[in-house]
Amino acid sequence: MLAYPNHLLLIEDNPFDADLFRRTMQFYHPEIAITHFSSYRAAYEHLQTLSPATTPYAGVVLDLHLRDGDGLDLLALIRARNLPLAVVILTGGGGDHMVISALKAGADDYVVKRDDYLDRIGAIVEQACQRFHSQQARRSQTIQVSFIALATTDSEATIQHLQRSAPHLHCTLIHGWRTFLHRLDHQRAVGDVILIDCAQPNLAMLDLVKELIQFRHLEQPVLVLAQPGNEEFPFQTLRLGAADYIIKSEGFRNHLAVAIENAYYRAQIHQQHYQLQLQAQALNDAANTIVITDRNGIIEWANPAFTTLTGYEVSEVIGHSPRILRSGKHDNEFYSALWNHILSGQPWRGRIINRRKDGSLYHEEMTITPVTDEHGEIRRFIAIKQDISEQVAQEQRRIILANIGTALRPAQLWAELTPILLDQVREVMQADSIALLRPQGSTFTIDLAYNCLGNLASQPTMLAALAERLAQTDGPIDVTDVVQSTTKIAVGITLNAANRTIGTLLITRATPLTSFEVDLLGDIAELAANALHRTDLFEQLRAANAELRAAYDETIEGWSRALDLRDRETEGHSRRVTELTVRIAARMGFSDEELLHVRRGALLHDIGKMGIPDAILLKPGPLDEQEWAIMRTHPTLAVELLRPIAFLAPALDIPWCHHEKWDGTGYPRGLRGEEIPPAARIFAVVDVYDALTSDRPYRAAWSRERALAYIREQAGRHFDPHVVDVFEQIITETDSNAIMK
Repeated sequence: MLAYPNHLLLIEDNPFDADLFRRTMQFYHPEIAITHFSSYRAAYEHLQTLSPATTPYAGVVLDLHLRDGDGLDLLALIRARNLPLAVVILTGGGGDHMVISALKAGADDYVVKRDDYLDRIGAIVEQACQRFHSQQARRSQTIQVSFIALATTDSEATIQHLQRSAPHLHCTLIHGWRTFLHRLDHQRAVGDVILIDCAQPNLAMLDLVKELIQFRHLEQPVLVLAQPGNEEFPFQTLRLGAADYIIKSEGFRNHLAVAIENAYYRAQIHQQHYQLQLQAQALNDAANTIVITDRNGIIEWANPAFTTLTGYEVSEVIGHSPRILRSGKHDNEFYSALWNHILSGQPWRGRIINRRKDGSLYHEEMTITPVTDEHGEIRRFIAIKQDISEQVAQEQRRIILANIGTALRPAQLWAELTPILLDQVREVMQADSIALLRPQGSTFTIDLAYNCLGNLASQPTMLAALAERLAQTDGPIDVTDVVQSTTKIAVGITLNAANRTIGTLLITRATPLTSFEVDLLGDIAELAANALHRTDLFEQLRAANAELRAAYDETIEGWSRALDLRDRETEGHSRRVTELTVRIAARMGFSDEELLHVRRGALLHDIGKMGIPDAILLKPGPLDEQEWAIMRTHPTLAVELLRPIAFLAPALDIPWCHHEKWDGTGYPRGLRGEEIPPAARIFAVVDVYDALTSDRPYRAAWSRERALAYIREQAGRHFDPHVVDVFEQIITETDSNAIMK
């Protein structure tokens, strides 16, 4: 019913009439609320508690004839307290003079309790409230008025009247038209409305109106005040573009505020209309498609961009549903979810595939916004559409290339990469057959081929023709005539990287490539060329690394032999312990890479002895305590020697820790248990076993059984028990002499 709170105040002392009013109003609008007071005193006390800011009612329906007081007094109280209430007088009699008195006192309308008054009262109350609150809203907005007095007039009296009766009108008095034009020339504010007052009609007023409207194109409305008997003169100002004129007859000031307000709001409406025209033009000229439908989705309006997007003329789709654009790419659940979303009042944003009039598909990005009325009911939908087919194509290309790149990335060798590449390209391009050709002089060789293109290996003339044709361009080209196919389309593209041709991709398929596929195949070729070039570089690097690694290992073995030659009593020791240590480590699950480091560490286990004097190292008899102290420094010397060599850093565990013991009594750091690196724990067992079973100047070699018994005895003290178990398994499985030979 109302745009403001649907709450009325009823002051009526007849309970029967009050009940009829309540029933009538609730039938007129079920959501209305009514607060009823049945006496003058109760109503008066309640009105005293209200203020302009706290009044909860939109209006009051007031019976003038109350048993304990005069309704006019209540009306006077409402207006005196400036309560924002529309007042509708309800009277059962008393003559027209009572109604006139009420209207003069500020009532907004009246209803006489005749037989049919209940049929009319709902509309009367609603309209009175709307008028009152609309006027209140308007009068809450300040209007600046430039009051131009062209001669000696009663302008000041008029302004004083407006200040009392319409304080929202702020008047600035300007004497003379030159003063006003001076303000305009210096871009000073001239207000919202121009009011020109002239004691007598003269050409100066007409000239000023013409200057302001026709030459300066002033947007503010111009009103003219004229003396009685001179109606023709102000009428001329209307022809020049003035908004209105007022004859200064008796009581004219009572109408002046309304005339100023009307002129101001007419100008506002005109400006809004102009803005709407601009907006309509902008909508029509917009690059994006804009469609307006009713609540049921029937198209009511669309801008010209709709034709560009869909191929349909706007006149063809008015009155139809957008279903004519459906592509069949979305199921009913998609459209059902879309409708449920927008019917809930929420905008929908998303992507959709539609079909043009010519049958071609396109991707669009669309926003659908519900438009509601003053009651919150959805009346229309506005859809803004944008063709994003090119954007989607680019996204699809990025995704496809990313997937191919991910599939190719693990392959490091040419032979690993090519099958993956051909499988990926065949799937993406929907090829029946595919081949990778490698250049060889002026022709090609077949690197890898699937299906019918494998027959090219036996057709050197065709390969030479392909090489000649493909050498002419970098992009995909049709080579169907060269392949001499009558049922398939053949397409070839060269793979170039690092300023050289890596190879050529050749595919056959049932249909020609689309423009999207041509671009995609070009991107795939660039990706494939770089990937193949990477495998070439990797293989070259791997070969160089293998050569370097072999040189390192040969150097290490040379160092080991040099140590054996220096320590003549242990000749062959390093080789023997290395082989057995590697076998035990492999049995215990070391990786191939770890075994390389174990091997190097075992070969270099006594590299620190290079720093031990010959007098100690080659002494034929037992060492004294001081000599042993020097001998025990060789693990530390090994670390100092090898640590600067980054390549050998992973092999340090054995040279540094092979003299540590499981119970923590070893050297150089006294490590205990699993603090000792696993490789050093393995080597410790092998080293002691080899020493025991080898001849020494100070004793003969122990037997295999005696040495094994000692190793078992030292499990848990000198050695890791688990390593001892594995060691014993391997010794038992293999002839010890063969192992240690």
